[in-house]
Amino acid sequence: MDQKTKTTLANLDTWKRGLFMVVFTIISGVAKLIVTLVALFQFITLLFKGQTNEEMIPFGQNLSTYLYQITLFLTFKTDDMPFPFRPFPDGTPELNINEGNEGNNATNETTTINDEAPVDVTEEDVKDEIRAVKDTKDDATNG
Repeated sequence: MDQKTKTTLANLDTWKRGLFMVVFTIISGVAKLIVTLVALFQFITLLFKGQTNEEMIPFGQNLSTYLYQITLFLTFKTDDMPFPFRPFPDGTPELNINEGNEGNNATNETTTINDEAPVDVTEEDVKDEIRAVKDTKDDATNG
């Protein structure tokens, strides 16, 4: 074994991270079970009441965000450990592409295939496009 490998194996921080990874893997499994139970609860509520339970929606979102944070930690995207080492998430994930990877050349710019500026598309724009395509097909069929 070379010296670099011996040094890496003796690094206490690496072993601590490995231990936390095992713990967060277990927590992730429990959290996934809870997300499944929330989804089942929402479905049953929809069946019997005709609508979902509005109080459960933010809980499901926060739990999903928590799972996302755990996944970022487990896949070495970030070194920041999730709850209980930082506050439990409230809302959607904060996306920071370069988080924990200062050495990467990744950027957080949004571009299209042709490096054009991103375009905001509304639902109405999509419906108009579908109507136009349908009208074109109808004209071709009838003409």
